[in-house]
Amino acid sequence: MNNVINKSMRAGLLVTLIAGGVLCVYGLQARVIKAPTAVVKSIQTEISLPASIFPSVKSITPKDKGEDVVLDIEDPIVVDFDNSTKDFFIKFVIDPFSEVAYENNPEKTQFRLLPKDKSIDGQNYTMAIYAKYRNESDDSYKKIFESNFETLPPAPVTWEKDLSLRVEQAKRYTRPKIKEGKYIDINLASQTMVIFDQGVAADAFIISSGKRGLETPKGTYQIRNKATRAWSKAYGLFMPYWMALVPDGKFGIHELPEWPDGYKEGANHLGTPVSHGCVRLGVGPAKEVYDWAEISTTVIVY
Repeated sequence: MNNVINKSMRAGLLVTLIAGGVLCVYGLQARVIKAPTAVVKSIQTEISLPASIFPSVKSITPKDKGEDVVLDIEDPIVVDFDNSTKDFFIKFVIDPFSEVAYENNPEKTQFRLLPKDKSIDGQNYTMAIYAKYRNESDDSYKKIFESNFETLPPAPVTWEKDLSLRVEQAKRYTRPKIKEGKYIDINLASQTMVIFDQGVAADAFIISSGKRGLETPKGTYQIRNKATRAWSKAYGLFMPYWMALVPDGKFGIHELPEWPDGYKEGANHLGTPVSHGCVRLGVGPAKEVYDWAEISTTVIVY
């Protein structure tokens, strides 16, 4: 009888121990080891998802407080995160824009954004980034980043009379018409030339284009041939750093022309159309452009 009771008591104790979750067995006996309170707290901490593991912005283009920003499908806003955002919903808010189009890479570490509305010239914008866990409600979004940028102001209605200031205007306000490779941008109205590489203005110069009745033709051209000191039979002049824009060499880009004895004319005419159709550059800038541009480089005259 006693044996039956003992076995029953042991079985009841074993069930109680298993239900408690901690069991140590020594031979035929078992005893409870109480789980420390600290272990329970640790488990609870792991279940809770702390804000510290929210994604963090590693880099952003345009940079914070960026100026003269021009947004385009080839130059969107680019946000890089330090880790994948696959466990989150990310929301981008650009003020004062209303709606934003975006795409992300497969790892969801990079997002490319573009406002659907045209940007306002000279406008200051604020971009805020919010995140929430996928299984949370929409009111759970938390702001994880904010930055500001200012778009490029509109081009001046009138160009500076001071040629050094006009060059700076041209370099700042001329927007690239080609974003890949090199190209030469010639603005007949401002009498300026800007050279672009991958959509970025590398330098700007004052020119002198064709005078009235002999205007430099507008259009898109390529540099056809080059010569460091070309001779013009038609005018009896040397054309240093010659770059032809048409196959027959009727007009092109060159340094101020020279008489055979070395006298140069036209430095004080830069900024004013006085040539017979060619685009003149000053001493120094002509060599810089000549060395920079290759055969077939695009030239846009407008």
